Parts: sequence; structure tokens; C-alpha cells
Amino acid sequence: MLVAAFLVPSSPAVAAALSDAGFFGRWSAGAWTVGPRLDYAYAGLKPVENAVKAGNYALAKQRLLDHYRARPAIEAGGFSHTTWPGALELTTDHIWTLGSGEVYVKTLTFGPGETTVTADVTSSINSGKPGFFLMSRYKDAVIALINSRSKGSGKPALRLTLADGSVRTLTPTHDTYIWAGKPLNVYGAKYYMQVSDVGVGAFTGETRKAYLRFDLGGVTAVKKAELTLTGTAGSAKDIMLYGNAETFDEATRTWDTTVQNTFSWQGDPGGFDWELPPGADNEYLYQLPRFSFAGPLALEYQKTGDEQYARTLIGLMTDFIKDADGYDADQGAGSYPGNLHASRRLHNWIAAYEILRKSPSLTAEANTAILKTMNRAGLYLQVNVNGTPNKMQSQKITLLHASVYFPEFRAAPAWRTDAAGFLSAQLDDSTYADGGYKESTDAYLRGYLSQYVDVVAYMRRNGITFTATAKLRQLARFLMDQSYPSGYGPAYGDSDSLDLRSTLKKLGELLQDPELRYVGTSGASGEKPAHTSVLYPDTRVAVSRSGWTAADSHLRINADRGNHSHPDELAITAYAYGRPLLPDMGTFTYSTDAGAEWLRHTTEAHNTVEIDDKPQTSTAAGGISHLISNPAFDLIGANTESSAGARHERSVLSLHSGLWVVSDRLKPVVAGEHRYEQNWHFAADANPSISSGTEATSTAFATGANLTIVPADPAEVASGLSDGYYAPRFYSVENAKYASYVRTVEGQTTFDTLLVPSKGAADTSVTVERLPVGSAPSYEATALSLNGGAGVYYKSWTTKAPRTFGPYAFDGKLLYADAGSIVLVDGSSVERAGATLVKAPAAVKDLAVTFGGDGTVRIDGSGLTASTDPAKAIAITAPDAARVILNGQAVPFEREGAIIYAAA
Repeated sequence: MLVAAFLVPSSPAVAAALSDAGFFGRWSAGAWTVGPRLDYAYAGLKPVENAVKAGNYALAKQRLLDHYRARPAIEAGGFSHTTWPGALELTTDHIWTLGSGEVYVKTLTFGPGETTVTADVTSSINSGKPGFFLMSRYKDAVIALINSRSKGSGKPALRLTLADGSVRTLTPTHDTYIWAGKPLNVYGAKYYMQVSDVGVGAFTGETRKAYLRFDLGGVTAVKKAELTLTGTAGSAKDIMLYGNAETFDEATRTWDTTVQNTFSWQGDPGGFDWELPPGADNEYLYQLPRFSFAGPLALEYQKTGDEQYARTLIGLMTDFIKDADGYDADQGAGSYPGNLHASRRLHNWIAAYEILRKSPSLTAEANTAILKTMNRAGLYLQVNVNGTPNKMQSQKITLLHASVYFPEFRAAPAWRTDAAGFLSAQLDDSTYADGGYKESTDAYLRGYLSQYVDVVAYMRRNGITFTATAKLRQLARFLMDQSYPSGYGPAYGDSDSLDLRSTLKKLGELLQDPELRYVGTSGASGEKPAHTSVLYPDTRVAVSRSGWTAADSHLRINADRGNHSHPDELAITAYAYGRPLLPDMGTFTYSTDAGAEWLRHTTEAHNTVEIDDKPQTSTAAGGISHLISNPAFDLIGANTESSAGARHERSVLSLHSGLWVVSDRLKPVVAGEHRYEQNWHFAADANPSISSGTEATSTAFATGANLTIVPADPAEVASGLSDGYYAPRFYSVENAKYASYVRTVEGQTTFDTLLVPSKGAADTSVTVERLPVGSAPSYEATALSLNGGAGVYYKSWTTKAPRTFGPYAFDGKLLYADAGSIVLVDGSSVERAGATLVKAPAAVKDLAVTFGGDGTVRIDGSGLTASTDPAKAIAITAPDAARVILNGQAVPFEREGAIIYAAA
């Protein structure tokens, strides 16, 4: 029998580092006085056990390395990243870049004396990075002076060869440099941009970096791009050139106002300290210890057999252990700097270890240090519980991989049971009852589901049961419903717009779901979803969708909350004719940069109403009150009390023929005057303008779809185009204009807004005029005349009642009518100039009548049945009717003059 000490790993030593006895165990007087973390019953570990029992830990380490070198391959999983900026060339010197916002291009050499260099930057330009920055490759005392755009000659130049063979040469719109030793100074007007770096650490007071930005507005189809720079240096100076996608103003950029993602510890004997450099994006602390660069290094070693890549990665792993082992008394470097980061690192280390275990560069000492850390990481991931779904999921997926890859670890069976059970149960914890995801971001949901695709397949390959297939399907359909008709995500919350199709396709294959497969392949296989629009009442999200092709329309409105959410309740994102016309403006970074703070933490940065210049809170009441869905239209109602000053109610009529009407009602809960700012945001290249008088905002994209936004009360709002930001991807940000409509009033008030998408140029002829509704104020009932009376819109905010407006009389809750259609909700009678348009014996929940030019009349509505009995059927004026389609089926009809009867 084993003594109790054998069953429990030993207590940590006084020092944070795990002792050899703590890992291998200690054998004395025929018993284990310190229990080993290895299972010596596992085949091949007998030589290790013998060495330990003999007290020879040096031999035990060598025998353990021998074991792993000889062990057959075990599935190790994949890397989080297979590419990483500068990984192969720069990591040896501890030069690090966070994320994909700054991408290393090449190293340029200036000096001695004046030098002109040209670099091919085609890949940078074509990946949406029209900016560049320059940084010293080595820590030396040489300062390079690079000519700026203010210089009389030798200015920076970007030469673009276009697909048609023409050539354009651009100079920067902004260029400057920043200086760590003078963090508040602005250098945008200088003739030279200085570049230097010297000393130890991430930077010193002598560190200077240069930045350039080019305006590529109107430039498309770049075949080749070349950047030419002229500079001087006292002796040869190597400078790294990076492409980036960050906008900046040379008149205000300083060291202190620049969020930096690239730092160098080149030549520092201690190397990278794995901590957050001052001024870096907050994610720097988390991303680098995840070892995202391990994949490129290990895969390059696997491909080439060049030991420099193995030595580099092994050296980084052991350097990390040395620096971080004091972080935690129990798990040491295994848990630094916490949950998700530890799991990502262990996942990358397992995959790397499978490649490195046979490398001659892996010593017995380094091997043992790495295995100790991975063992401690597994123990940490087993016991740590985090409330954020994606973090916990990642932890348990990694724990499952560790249990399979390291059967030599005594804890492996417990890890396997814990992880498998958790991954099946967690879907209940991470989703609402309606199947929506508890984190308010589609990018994180995509990643969450992608990991389930991989881990469920992994579990099946390794004989591990996954029991939550139905819940996984429900969540997959939630992602499908959020997706734009193009297959991309709407980028709500902390997100960027990602292509969701590959994930949906894989989910469709894994779950044998033809609808997921259809959307994931853009209709190439599977079956078109049976539904279009959808309401998730618990998640507090509604989506109005006209169909599932790229040309269809899509509107999303939310009152959702949770991790990674923004203060954006009742915000709208809208897509039509192949383009997001009202996008979410993105995230940029998790730093305290002014742009990122505005994007993530203000209500102003979203397509909703900001109240009293303050961001919404995330704890007040609110939700989506209803979605009335009809094949011809959707009506969505939502409300929020997330602003202290007033309750905001928003109603959206979405006509699938291509029109949206948004009605906002603001009800103060605090007496006095309140400021209400309704904002509409656009992509950076939208080129919006406002028409004087109507105050309508129109976009002017160079090609493709556009949007016109028409307010109902132009004389009663202060309108204008304001400066904001648009971050289409993480670590990428551009200046962007947005339309703002402001009312400052006491008491209740409304905004009524017509949104008109166009396939091509925006329709600037659209007009909206408010119609009086008796003596009722607009916050009780609102009516609009559209395009000089060609159409009408009416909404009752209160109990329905017979009301007149313009030539119309109606007794329901909502009406829209134009020459080709009539839409009504909860009503029975519509008249125009005293003549009946629609007359039903009782109120109809929802009804849409569409008049085709060929005499076809389409009738769509809930609970309707075919009937030609005038006593029961709905009377519809349709003098040209030749055929009637009721809810998709041809039905007979009877005519009495201009009126037909076909449905009851």
C-alpha cells in the first residue's frame, strides 16, 4: 500500500521554485516521504524511479529526458498562433510586438552620412496599414535623423504602382517622432525624425521612435508599394520598419499620448522581464506570457531543423520560469499572471514540447524545469475557477490536453475527469435560457465556439464523452443569427468584424446541422435556415433579417450586458446591399488611450441616444419588449433605464423591401432640462455630409451601397458631423465622422428618423414631414409624411385608439403605407381620404399587403386563413388584383368593386 504522502503532491518549498524532491519525490527507508508528481507505474519511467530512489536527481533528470525523447508521439494540440510579428528574426533579441497592429517589415540601414533607402511595403499597404513607424534594431549610442515631410528635399515618399499600370507618389499627411526623455514634447513640425535607443530595459530616456501616416483615400488595387526614406547617421544605424494602421495627429502626438505595442530588451543581460512596460497597452502584460510566438519558432524548427530556433524557444521558456517562478507560492511560474494567460501558455508549451523534446538543445535540466512548470500549471488550472466563460473554457481545454499528453503525471486522470465534466456542463453556465451567450461580444463568441469545435473532435478521438451537443447547437445558432448576410460578425462589444463562416461550417459538420452548414458555406451546401428574424429575450437581443444572401438586409438592436460589453443599450447596427451601413465602431485596444476609452466606455460612440453627456450604466432595467415578425417587415420594441436622467424607449420598423424607421421616446425620471444626443456612426471612408434645411445625413462611399438618415424635426434639433474613431480591427484605428442630432428640453420628447439604404449613391431626395395627430404630442402618437405624401408612417406610444393624421385614419398601433404596400400592427381599419384601404372584422396582430405590378397581391400575417366571406374576411382595396398569395400560398379571392376578400 502507498503511504498518504504519496497521494498528495508535496508542499512547496520555502522558495517559490519547485524542488527536485517536490517533483520527483523523496524515497527514504523504503517509503516515499515526499510523494512524487510522476506516476512511476507508467511504462518507461522505471529508470527514473530507480534514480530517484537512489537519491540521484541528476541521473533522474537525464533518464526523464531519455524517456520523453523515446516516447511515441501523443496528440499535443495546436498553437494559438502560427505567425507572430517578427518572431523568427527578432525574438532572439527580446524584441516584442503585441498583436497585429504593428507588423515588422524589414530592417533598414542608414549612415554613415546621408543615406536614401527604399523598402517594399506592398504587403503592409494591402493589409490596411498605411502608416509606419521606425525603431532602433540595436541598443547603441547612434542617433539617426530621418527627413520629415517638413524638409525641403528628400521627404518620405510612398510610390504606388496601381493595377492599371499608373503610378502615384504620396508624401505623409502626418509624421513625427516621440522621445521618452521628453514625454510631453511635440515634434511634428521638425525637419527630422529622430530614432535612437540605448541602455537596458524596455526603454530609457534616450529612446526615440518615428511615425509616418499616408492618406490612401481613393486609392485602390495597389500592385506594388515602395517607401523611400532619406536619413543621416554618424555611423551605420540599423532601424526596424513596421507597418501600422493607427491614425494620429503630428500636432499632438507625444510619448505620453502614444500607446506603444513594440518594445526592445535587445542586449539586456536579463532579457525581457515579462511585465508591463510603462505606456504599453494593458494587454501586453497578458499576451506575451501566453507565448503566442512559440508556434512560429517551433514550427520553423520542425521545418528546417535549425537549432537556433529550438535554442531560442527553450531559452525563452526557461527565462520565463526564472523570472516568474516567484509569482505564486503554490504554482510558481505555472500560474503567472493568471487564469486565461496560464492556460494559453500551457497549451502553446505542450504543442511546442512535442517538437522540442528531441532537440539536442534541450538539456536534462531545462527539460525538468519545463515539465515542473507545466505540471504546476495543470494543478492550477484544475482548481482555479473563473466566472468568465471564455477564460474557464480555455483553462479546461488546456487541462484536458495536458491530461492526455502527460499520462506520466499522477494528476492526469483527475485532470481528465475534471476537464471533460466541466466542458460539458459549462455551456449551461455560459448561456442564457434562450441560447444566447453571456459575454456581449461576437468575436469572443466565435472564439468560444471555435474552441468547442476543436475540443469536441479531440475528445471523440481520445475516447472522451461530450454530453452537451444540444446546448452547443443552440449557441451555434445564436452566432449564426448575429451574423451579417455576408457571413461576417457585426462586431458588437469588445470585438472586430470577423468572418464567421468557417466556424459555422465546422459547427454544421460537427453537429450535422444543415442550416449552420448553409450559412457557413454561403449557401453552397446544407439547407437555408427556416427562419430569418429572431428575438433572444433573455440575452436581450433582436435581429431583423430579410434573408440569408449577401444582398439581404440585417439590423441588430441590443440591450445586452455581460463581460466585454459596451455602454450601448438600444444601439443599432445595420447592413444592406453588401455593406455595413451603421457599424459598431469597434474597440482598438484595451489600453487607456483616448480613442480606445471613447470607443469602449462612452455611449456617444454607439448608434443610440446618449443622455446628459454620460455613459450608460449596466445594472438598470431594460430589455427587448417585443419582436413582431412578418415576411414583409419586423417591428422591434426595446427600452432601457441605463441612463440616470431618463428612460429611453426605441421602436424600429424594418421593412424587408429596404427601409428602416426608428422612433425614440425619452421619458425623464429626474425633473428639469435634459440633453439627448442621437448618434449615427459610419466607416472611415463613408464621407458623410449633412444637407442644410432637411438636416439629412448621406454617406458617399466611392462604390457600393450608401445610406441616407432623415430626421423628422430638423428645425428642432442641433445637427452636425462630429469627429470620432473607427476601429475595424484590434490595434487599428482611423478617424471617422459621425452624425449627431441633439435636443435639450424639459419633459418627454422624441426622435423619429428614416433610414434609407441605397444600392448605389445615397438617395438625397428623401423627405420627411411631421403630421399632427389631433392634439396628441409626438410622445403619445407620432405620424410622418414621407416623400411629399408618397408614404406615411404612424406609431402609437400609448393605448391604441382611432386617430387621424394627414389624409389617413387608423385605429391600431402602427401603420406604414405607400403606393406598393400597407403594413399594420394591432389594427383593423385603415382609410385614406375617407376611402377604405383595409377593413377587418377584428384587430389583426400583424398584416402586410404588397401590390405587385403584375396584379399579384401578397398578404402576409399571423393567424390568417383563406376566406372569401365578406362577413369574416379582410376587405382590401386592390382594383388591379389578378392573383392573391396568402402567407406564400395562392388562394381564391372575391371582388366587390375595387375591394377584394381573400383572408380572414
